[in-house]
Amino acid sequence: MQETILHQLLDRANALFRQVGVGLIHEEQLAAALDCSPAAFREQFGSKAELLHTVTQRNLLRQRQEHTELFANLATPAECLVGLLRHSLHELRTAPHHDYHVMRERYPDSWNLVQDHLHHYSRPQLTRLLADGIQQGQFRADLNPAFIAHIILAQFGLVLNEQLFPPDEISQADTYRNIFAPYVRGLCTIAGLRLVAAHFDRL
Repeated sequence: MQETILHQLLDRANALFRQVGVGLIHEEQLAAALDCSPAAFREQFGSKAELLHTVTQRNLLRQRQEHTELFANLATPAECLVGLLRHSLHELRTAPHHDYHVMRERYPDSWNLVQDHLHHYSRPQLTRLLADGIQQGQFRADLNPAFIAHIILAQFGLVLNEQLFPPDEISQADTYRNIFAPYVRGLCTIAGLRLVAAHFDRL
């Protein structure tokens, strides 16, 4: 299959996962929506699980590219950290609220991609931003960057805890905002808060 056509099909599959949800759409529905026979679907993508794995890989790559574009327009580590907060909020607001839970329970290969992304990409990124912000006087000098990065990622796991925050009752985006916004404010010095005040107002 031509690469351009394959990318278009993957974009359509991603849109379907976001519109319907990972758990609700069946393999036959995916095949029909992508204008494939079931046999052609299996030949090209293998299975729904394998398609989700490919789509998840592309989404994580897209997020990295969007982070690069975001940081190019922000001047300071504190602004970059709040920019990441805004970007993550947008991701949560545009994804069906059960998807992370379904992925973790039924599609472990895709879930492991997310976990690897958090460990190998997000953790070093957060540590670097925090260290730079401390050096520039935007975050408190008594902070340990690596430990704070670990706490931030642990808080994300808290957001996805469906026993504490049932997604049918509480928006994941609202949970994320109410956990992270006060926490990130608390990391900032007075100078840092001045830099990010307008960014917090847009959360």
